[in-house]
Amino acid sequence: MTSDDLRRLIRDKEKVIRDQIDDYTDTVYAILGFCSMWLFDPATRADRPNVKVFQGRHLSPRGNEAQAVVTPDLGIVMREETGILGEVKKNFPRDGELRKKDIFDQLKSYDQQMTGWPTQDEQLRRHDIALLVHQTTSRSASDYLAAETRAGRLKFDRSLGIFEFNRSDQRIPYFFFRLVEGQASEVLGTIDVRQGVQVPMQALLESYSRSKLYDAKPPQPYLLHLIWENVVVPIASQDERFSRLRRNQTIEVSLTVEDIVERLHESFSFLHWHRGYPNRQPHIPKSEWIGEACQAMVDVGEAKWVTGGSQVVVSYRKYDDVLKHFVDSQAELEAKSDQQPRLFNNNG
Repeated sequence: MTSDDLRRLIRDKEKVIRDQIDDYTDTVYAILGFCSMWLFDPATRADRPNVKVFQGRHLSPRGNEAQAVVTPDLGIVMREETGILGEVKKNFPRDGELRKKDIFDQLKSYDQQMTGWPTQDEQLRRHDIALLVHQTTSRSASDYLAAETRAGRLKFDRSLGIFEFNRSDQRIPYFFFRLVEGQASEVLGTIDVRQGVQVPMQALLESYSRSKLYDAKPPQPYLLHLIWENVVVPIASQDERFSRLRRNQTIEVSLTVEDIVERLHESFSFLHWHRGYPNRQPHIPKSEWIGEACQAMVDVGEAKWVTGGSQVVVSYRKYDDVLKHFVDSQAELEAKSDQQPRLFNNNG
């Protein structure tokens, strides 16, 4: 592989990583926006007191303790009586087996009575199921569901609604949701989900500023960016050298994995949704995610482990674009890793 080939491979890797980050953030926006349609009351400009929302909650199949818990991307409870469990799959897979295994088998696991709802007795009288897919793949999802249902290979006892979503960056940006197949619990007020709902991006950005991490592992550069800007920088800024630090200079910042977890959990998980009903909620981010992110900084010489691997010392330095730095670093590492087998084969 020539140096030009390597550069092209790095650029390709960068694009893939950027796409993964976009998919992750769009999933967060979809969770926030979809739930806001039930939670937020435009008449009072406040959240409805009789609606609860959650993300990643551990629900148990009622009467079937041997079955694994389910952790839906989103959940909604209305008036302590009815609810919705939803899954977000931005890119509906083309492969039929993946469609069944990764999506509809998962949705089918929601199609039963559950224990663990954020209600007084952890029960709910009934609930619907929602699948959220990007607008570009909503027709494929609808056609697949219809075909599998007609063939008798797929049957839901509860109402299943397929919603499409997309992001519009017009003069007034918004996130769009529309029910394209099936049924869904009625939204309070005058919202018609079959006609489509525009959720202003301004409102979502305010929510996103508090919820950037859900219960799926984020792309590593995305997580490193959050760690750097919201954990490393605030500590480094307390050093008297911070304001006059030159490009080739560093400040050592000592952290523990547990401290990083707690800082990000408090600032960027969905904790603000769950403070009133924290039981059964996952602790996000997971410690292993943070440990792997710290190891990534160690691998490129930006950090080092101390005291048996629970504490890390990060070498803070100034970057013009922190996210770009971590995207570029991972792309280069992946490209060179891909190159190694070729070099080995060529030398063999």
